[in-house]
Amino acid sequence: MIQLHKIDAEMINTRIAEFDRDRAETLRRMWFVGDVHGEFRHLAQSLLQAQLRPYWIVFLGDIDIDHKPFKEILAPVRRFDPDLRIAFIHGNHDADSHEHWSMLHDAGDAVALHGQVANLSGVRVAGLGGHFVQGVWMPPAAPAYGTKQAAMSRGAFQYRGGQEPSPEYDAAIFPGDLDSLAKERADILVTHEAPSCHPRGFEALDGLARSLGVARSFHGHHHDDQTAEYTKHRSRLGFDAVGLRYCQIKNGLGEEIYEGVPGW
Repeated sequence: MIQLHKIDAEMINTRIAEFDRDRAETLRRMWFVGDVHGEFRHLAQSLLQAQLRPYWIVFLGDIDIDHKPFKEILAPVRRFDPDLRIAFIHGNHDADSHEHWSMLHDAGDAVALHGQVANLSGVRVAGLGGHFVQGVWMPPAAPAYGTKQAAMSRGAFQYRGGQEPSPEYDAAIFPGDLDSLAKERADILVTHEAPSCHPRGFEALDGLARSLGVARSFHGHHHDDQTAEYTKHRSRLGFDAVGLRYCQIKNGLGEEIYEGVPGW
C-alpha cells in the first residue's frame, strides 16, 4: 500500500511538472488575483512594474463593486494594454446586493468563467464561482436543492409580490453546478471556495478537480495563503492547490507576482 501511494505521488508530480514545462510561457503570462474587494491599485502597480506582461488576468471572486460596471473599472487596464484579456468568477460578496451582482456582470468582453471551461491562450480553465450556503447545500450534508432553477420555484427563493429573493442565493453553489462542470476536461480550476487542503475547505471541490483532470487549482475567499502547507496534500488531492490572500497575485505556475495584504 505504501509503495502504491509512492508511485501515485510520483505520477502526480510528473504530470504537474510536464504541464508546467509544456505551458510555461502561457502560465507565466496568466495572472490569478485574490479577493480585491473593490481595491485595484495593487493590480495597477503590478502591471506597471511587470517585466513580463500578462496575457490574462483571472479574478477569483469578491471583486465587490456596486457603484460602477466592471467594464468601466477595467477601462484603464484596456487603455494600458489593449491586448490584455480578463476573466473572472464571482464570490459571496459579489451578491451582497442586486447592485453588486449586476455591476459585476456588466463586464463587457471579460469572460465570466462560472460553470464553464474556457480556452485562455491554449490553457483550459474551468470556473466555479460562489460559496456553499447553509439551507442550500453545505457539503457533506445532502443538498436542499439540486439547481438554482429548482430553488427559485419554491421556498425562500420564490418571487413574491414583485419582490426579488435575497441576492445571496445568486452566489450559492448548487450540486448541478458541479455535476455539469465535472463532465468537462480542464487544465486549471478556479474556485472561490477552497478544496479540502484548507482547514475550511471542501472535499466536493477535490472531486470536481479530479473529474476535470486539472493539474492545478486556485482559490480565494479566506484571505490567506497556505499553499506551502497544501503541498503535503498533493498526492491525496491528485492536483496542485494554490491559495491567494487579499489582493495577492500569482501566475499560472503558482509563482508570486504581488504578495497581497496579509491579515486582512
